[in-house]
Amino acid sequence: MWLLIHQPQPSNQAMSNHHNKLTVCPNCGTDLGPEDNFCPNCGQENHEVKLPLGHIFYEFAESITHFDNKLWNSLKAIFTRPGKMTAEFLEGKRARYVPPARLYVFVSVIFFFLIGKFADHQLEERIRRMNGISTDQTEADTTDRDTGIKIDLEGLINNDSLLDSHGLHKIATRIDFNTLVDSVGLARTSRRIKRLQPYQLDSLLTKANLTLADSNRAKLRELIELVPANPKVSFSFGPTLSTKEFKTDAEREEYEEKLSHMPDAQIDSLIRAEGDTPNWFMRKLYRRQGKLAHLGKGENTEKFLHASTKNLSVVMFVLMPFVAVLLLLIYFRRGRYYYEHLIFSVHIHTVLFLIFSVVLLSTYYVNPTVTTSILGWTLWVCWLYFLLSLKRVYQQSWGKTILKFLLLSVMYWFVATIFLIGSFGVGLLTF
Repeated sequence: MWLLIHQPQPSNQAMSNHHNKLTVCPNCGTDLGPEDNFCPNCGQENHEVKLPLGHIFYEFAESITHFDNKLWNSLKAIFTRPGKMTAEFLEGKRARYVPPARLYVFVSVIFFFLIGKFADHQLEERIRRMNGISTDQTEADTTDRDTGIKIDLEGLINNDSLLDSHGLHKIATRIDFNTLVDSVGLARTSRRIKRLQPYQLDSLLTKANLTLADSNRAKLRELIELVPANPKVSFSFGPTLSTKEFKTDAEREEYEEKLSHMPDAQIDSLIRAEGDTPNWFMRKLYRRQGKLAHLGKGENTEKFLHASTKNLSVVMFVLMPFVAVLLLLIYFRRGRYYYEHLIFSVHIHTVLFLIFSVVLLSTYYVNPTVTTSILGWTLWVCWLYFLLSLKRVYQQSWGKTILKFLLLSVMYWFVATIFLIGSFGVGLLTF
């Protein structure tokens, strides 16, 4: 009998033996006995709340180690056996893995942080190229490397009567460049055009499908001479305010700032003057006109990217239960509950975020010219992972799995595209 009474207790008692026990629960005030390792009323562990610093480090290390073991098991299953973690979790083998919601939050925080950093990095690289910091001033730098707006020579010269008088209007519309549409970007483009070498001029003619005849070369050189040092191009993503004229850029920017704070009555009057119908969307669009018109500038672009990233995280969160609904409809004969499909959806999105997080990290150490190719191949890897996961979790034949995979993919792309367009639209109106 004595041996039975004094048998070793469960691990939760062992964990509490090194604490000084209390007689009253500090959380709910329930009386506690010396044998109570946890409060019978609220479940709080029975130990002295004033703990030495060493014990705090001990509990922290213990919790980290416990999480690390589960995280290691989860990552091992993710990268070696697609769908294994979901299948075993649904079978009840859950203790070895990080819970789906916690794993999603952990990975998504890292993923969207990296997305933001990646966008900032790409923006900085573009600004560096536009500022002429890059030493590789080749033909590609003057034509295709810039990621701004396509502007032709007609737009840079911006004087139809001058072009017509020289008989150069036709060729001017066929020679174009990519540039930022602001005073700095246009002036820099103008300087680079005037420094083009003969072989680069021939390349421009070739890209425009013009013959490399001396007459075309002469016309192109004449056109380049007509490009002003500081081109002015009228450009806007939003309404152009054609009835409003500005003498200087500063005057226009001041007006755009006032426009963003105009009351509805004044905005509606302006919208009608432009021939549009006043509504919530048009008011928003007109008030954002200043930022939309200068979206190519670094500061506004950065704000837009951050707003879009924030909206993207919401979109992906909403997509998960929607994907679970699609799975429920497509696999309705399997007799699974909705929550099982939801767990699969959470896991698969977590895996996609994790894969892209690894790839985004790798882009900092590879040549920027291959970044697009890497991201493209990663997308194919993700689709393959999705297919293999469907096969393991739902355990149907390859024929049925591939058919349902294709159906799911089409439906997912369709819905995701709508959500993403909405996300960027909201970003344009709120950044």
